[in-house]
Amino acid sequence: MDYEKNNTENHVFLNESDVNNAWLRRRQIKAYFDLLPASVVGNLLNAILIVSLYLHVFSTAGLITTFSIAITLAAMRLVGWRRYRKLGTTEKQRVNFVRTVTAHACANGLIWGGTLFALMVTGEAADLGFLGMVASGMMCAGAISFSFVPSAARSFIGIVLCCVLGAFLSHGSQMAFTAAALLVSYTVVLFKGVDLSFSNFLARLKRELELRNSAETVRMLLHDFQEHGSDWLWEIDTEGKIILPTNRFAEAASRPLETLIGMNFLALFDATPELKSLRNHINHVRGFRDLAVELTIDGEKRWWSLSAYAVRSEDGGARHLRGVATDISAVKLAETKVAYLAHYDGLTDLPNRFLFNERINHALNRRQKENQVAVLSLDLDHFKSVNDTLGHPAGDALLKIVSRRIEACVGESDMVARMGGDEFAILLPKVASQAGAVAIAEKIIAAFVDPFDVAGQQMLCGASIGIAFAPEDGDSVETLMKHVDLALYDAKGNGRNRYSLFESDMDEAARARREIEIDLRAAMQRDELSLYYQPLVCIETGEPNSYEALLRWHHPTRGLVMPNDFIPIAEETGLILQLGEWVLRNAIAEMATWPEHLCVSVNLSPLQMKSASLISTIVNALAQNQVAPHRLELEITESVLMYESEINLATLHKLKSLGIMIALDDFGTGYSSLNYLRSFPFDKIKIDRCFVQDVETREDCQAIIRAITSLATSLNMVTTAEGVEDEAQRAQLKLQGCTEVQGYLFSKALPANELTNLRSADPGARRPETLTFLPSVAVPIGAEISRGMRKTA
Repeated sequence: MDYEKNNTENHVFLNESDVNNAWLRRRQIKAYFDLLPASVVGNLLNAILIVSLYLHVFSTAGLITTFSIAITLAAMRLVGWRRYRKLGTTEKQRVNFVRTVTAHACANGLIWGGTLFALMVTGEAADLGFLGMVASGMMCAGAISFSFVPSAARSFIGIVLCCVLGAFLSHGSQMAFTAAALLVSYTVVLFKGVDLSFSNFLARLKRELELRNSAETVRMLLHDFQEHGSDWLWEIDTEGKIILPTNRFAEAASRPLETLIGMNFLALFDATPELKSLRNHINHVRGFRDLAVELTIDGEKRWWSLSAYAVRSEDGGARHLRGVATDISAVKLAETKVAYLAHYDGLTDLPNRFLFNERINHALNRRQKENQVAVLSLDLDHFKSVNDTLGHPAGDALLKIVSRRIEACVGESDMVARMGGDEFAILLPKVASQAGAVAIAEKIIAAFVDPFDVAGQQMLCGASIGIAFAPEDGDSVETLMKHVDLALYDAKGNGRNRYSLFESDMDEAARARREIEIDLRAAMQRDELSLYYQPLVCIETGEPNSYEALLRWHHPTRGLVMPNDFIPIAEETGLILQLGEWVLRNAIAEMATWPEHLCVSVNLSPLQMKSASLISTIVNALAQNQVAPHRLELEITESVLMYESEINLATLHKLKSLGIMIALDDFGTGYSSLNYLRSFPFDKIKIDRCFVQDVETREDCQAIIRAITSLATSLNMVTTAEGVEDEAQRAQLKLQGCTEVQGYLFSKALPANELTNLRSADPGARRPETLTFLPSVAVPIGAEISRGMRKTA
C-alpha cells in the first residue's frame, strides 16, 4: 500500500473487509476523537468571545439562532465522543465515519463562515483586519481538528474561505483585495499541510501495523516453538531459580511442570567442568552460546546445549538470564561413537592401530632406564582358510574368541590391539627383561593349542608371533613396528605357530628382499629373464617325453639368480602373476618349434590359479602358436587345493576340459594327498625327490614309491620320479613301476638352444592336416572350442 500517494482516506481505506484497513480505520477514529474535546472547547470559547465583542451587531433572534446551532453542533460532537469512549463504534458507524465527520465540518464551516461574513459586511472597515485574523485562526484550528479526516478539514476550510472572501470583495477596497489574496495563499498552504499531516499519520500507522504484525508472527512462532519445537526456552531470576518454565521444558527434563517453578537451574545438571562454566556465567549474569552440559534423566545420560542473554526484569530492576536449550544427546552419542570407532575395532572392541601407536609413543616417552618396552605382533596361521571354507561370519566369530583368549594371556597394564584382518599386536609397556615378553608369547601359543568353538564347530588355529624391544630394537614407533613385523615374518617363514625375536640381520634380509623385488620388476623390462628346460625321460626307452620349463634370471651384477631366491618374493609381492604369464607364453611359443611328440611342462603358483586371466592367457598362447592343448602340461602343488579348493578345482576342470594335461607335483609330502587324487582326475603324479634320494637303500622309500605307482596305474595316471641322480636310483624306480624320471642323471636344466635332438627336421611336419587348432581369440571358452581341443587331444 503506497501511503505517500493516497492523499485522502477514501483512497486509503478501499476495502473495509480487509483486516489491516479495518485496524487503520479504528486508529483514525480514535485519533479524531482524542482531539475532539479540545476542538469543541475551542469552538465554544471562540463563540463566546465573538458574541461578547459584537453583541451590538446581532439581532436578538439571529444571535439566539446562531448560538443555538453552534451549541447544538458542539453537543452532538461531545455526545459522539462520550459514546465512543464508553461503547466504541459499530461497524456501520465506522463505515459512515468519514461522511458523518465531513457533515459536521460543513455545518461548522457554514456557522462560522456565515457569522464572519455578516460581521465583516455590516462592520466597520477597521474590523476587517481583526475578523480576517479570526478567520485565519479558525481555518488553522479546523485544519488541526479535522486533520485525521482530510475531506472534512478541506470542507471546513473551503466554506470559511468562501464566506470571508465574499465579505472582503464586497468592500471593494485595495486593502480588502490584498487581504483576500493573502488568505487564499494561506489556504493553499493549509490544504497542503492537511495532506502532508494525514500522509505522516498514515505512515506512522503503517509502521505500527508492521510492528504489530511482526510481533504477532513472533508470538505465533514462539508459541509453536515452545509447544512443538525440538528446542525450548528457559529463564532464571537473579538467584538462579527457574521462572515461567514451558511444557516443552518440563517434558525435556522429564519432571512435572510445577516442580520446575522456583527450582535452582544448576540442580538439573551433573557435576562436570561444564557445570562450573555455567555457574560462572549465571553468577556474573553474562550471556553465552552453545554450552554443552551433561545431566541424568530417568537414569540415562543426556546432554543439553544452552545459550542465553542477559535481560532486565519488566520493572527495570536487576538483570537475569533468558535463553534457549537444545537436546543434543543424539549428536553427543554419535560423536562418542565416532571417537570410539576412531580408536577401537568395531568387531573385537580392541584398540585399533591408531590408538596402539599412540600408546607405544606414550610408553616410549615414559620408559624408565631399568625397564624395556616390548611389542609383540601376532598373525593367525591359515586364518584365510576359515573364511574360505566357513564364510566370513565364522571368521568374524573366530576373531572375537581369539581376542578374548589373547587378552587372558596378558596383564592389566598391557594392551592388546587388532591391527586389521587377522593381525594383532600386544604392548608390554614395562618389562624387566626379554624373558617376560617371551613368556607371554609362549603362553599365547600354548593357549591356541585348544580348539576354538565357532558356531558349534571345533577349529584349530595357530599363532605366529614376532617380538621387538625398545630401546634395543628401536626407540621410535615406526622403527619398533617395522622390526616387530620383520620378526613376525621370520616366525611365519620358519614354520609358523612359533615366535621369533628381532635380530639385526632380519633388517638386512628385508633390505635384500626389497632390492630383489625392485631388480625383478626391472628385469622383466630389461629382458633379463629366460627359460631353461629339463627333460622328463621315459624310463623304458630313455627318450624324453617332455621338458619342464624352469625360469632363470640373468642379473647384470648378481649373475645367474636361481628361482628359489626370487620366486618366493615374487609370490609375496604379486609379481608372480606377470612372471607366470610370461613363462606360459614363452614356453608355449618355444614348444611350437619342437617335434609333435614333445610336450612342455609349466609350474603354476597358487596365486596364478586365482587369476581371472589364467585361462584366457593359455587359450590365446595355444591358438596363436597353433599348438595342440594336450602338449601343454600344468604342474600344481597340494597348496593350490588346500585353500579356496572349490574355486581352484573348478579352474582345473575347465583346463582339463580343454585337453590340457594336469600333474600333481611333490606328491606324498602333504597330509591329504590321497584326498586330492579323489577330488580331481590328475594325468600325472610327480613323486617328490625326498623319496627318490634313498630309494636304493631304504625299503620304506621303495614301499612308498611302489604304493604310489600302483595307485597311479589303477587310476590311469603317469608317475614321474624327480631328482634322479644315478643309475641305481633309475633301476630301482623302474623296478617299483615308475614310468617317467627326471634329474641330473639325464640332464640339468639347459637353455633351449643347447638341447640336442630337439628341432624338427621338417617344421611343417609337426602340424598334421587332421589337427584342430584354437582360434586366436581370448575367452569366453565355448562348447565348440572345448570339443575342438578334446578332438585334438
